Amino acid sequence: MKIAVEGCCHGELDKIYETIGYLEKKEGVKVDLLLCCGDFQAVRNEGDMKCMAVPAKYRTMQTFYKYYSGEKKAPVLTIFIGGNHEASNHLQELPYGGWVAPNIYYLVAY
Repeated sequence: MKIAVEGCCHGELDKIYETIGYLEKKEGVKVDLLLCCGDFQAVRNEGDMKCMAVPAKYRTMQTFYKYYSGEKKAPVLTIFIGGNHEASNHLQELPYGGWVAPNIYYLVAY
């Protein structure tokens, strides 16, 4: 099993998945799992951005909403834990963790 580990992704899923795809082709491997370790920023909409504990200049939609809406599907199983820069209203809806989008799972870290 090949596991990719990402630090704070700040909602930049398109860039992360593109990089994984590039490395898979270059190395001739298939990544089975992506672990994101904090500051995932599962921001679904403008309302979520208002609930993020970040300075206003860092409140941007990024690309998670495309996966949440079904416009895109994560090409690799993705599991993340939240960080200190999350849309707290969204993740509080999942007190025990759960699926936030197809193939993307929120793992609660207590």
